[in-house]
Amino acid sequence: MTRRDISILIEGALTAWRGRTPDGRILPHPSWADLSPDDRQRLYEETLSARVLEQGLDGHGLSTTARNVLSRIDRLR
Repeated sequence: MTRRDISILIEGALTAWRGRTPDGRILPHPSWADLSPDDRQRLYEETLSARVLEQGLDGHGLSTTARNVLSRIDRLR
C-alpha cells in the first residue's frame, strides 16, 4: 500500500461518519481495519489535532464528538 493510499484511509477514518448496527451501536470506521498499528497511531494523533480545531471553532468549546454525545443523552431523557 502506498503512502497516498494510507493517507486516504486515515482521512476517511478522521471523518465523523460511523456506521451503526440496527440497535444503534456505533461501529469503527471501515478504514481502521486496513491500517497498520503505526498508521493507527498516526490516525489517533491526527484525531486529537482535529478535535482541538473543532473545539476552537465551537462557541462552547465542544468537539463534534462531544456535541454528538450530548445530543444522544438529551434524546434519551
